[in-house]
Amino acid sequence: MNNHFDLYEKKFKNKIDENKKEIKLSSFLFKIFIKTLIVVVIFLGSLIYIRQSDDNKTRFKNIVYNNSLSFAKIYSIYNKYLGDAIPFKNIFKDNTKIVSSDKIAYSNIEKEKNGYMLTVSNEFMLTSLKSGIVVEQKKNETYGNIIKIQDKEGLNITYGLLDEVEVKLYDYVEKGELLGKINEKLYLIFEKDGKYLSYEEYL
Repeated sequence: MNNHFDLYEKKFKNKIDENKKEIKLSSFLFKIFIKTLIVVVIFLGSLIYIRQSDDNKTRFKNIVYNNSLSFAKIYSIYNKYLGDAIPFKNIFKDNTKIVSSDKIAYSNIEKEKNGYMLTVSNEFMLTSLKSGIVVEQKKNETYGNIIKIQDKEGLNITYGLLDEVEVKLYDYVEKGELLGKINEKLYLIFEKDGKYLSYEEYL
């Protein structure tokens, strides 16, 4: 009698475990569906907005492409309502990317304006100090090719004097991922919440 009862209890527990797994899977798939739906709605909404008029197209371009995207704010809102997963990272992550754990090797560092000028080797391969989103990419006469990467905590790191750039605007980059090539001089700016920070914590 006890053997029959134990067997029945075991089958009952197995059934409960199977039901729990099905519920978890259903919940996971539902979250993925909702997140995908949000991305699609944002994309279609942007497309409709742009096609309404040339003024909308110009306004959208100025907001999205000419201004610095606040990745930290978007991440905070997304994390609050949809969980910890970063949509940019998890959907578009490329597992073939090569990352390095090496720190930036420099022979000299000097304060310059809001940042620091580093002396590095010729044809130095520059890698990202932090994981984050490329929120700005531009070029000027003083610092050449410039990219700014913002992490999920709101830290902005600006890299200047790049000879070659391997990333694009709004790319998600991993810590240690190749950003481009530098020749002898690298300009860095560390900034958060409108304040310029010292390099010691990050180099």
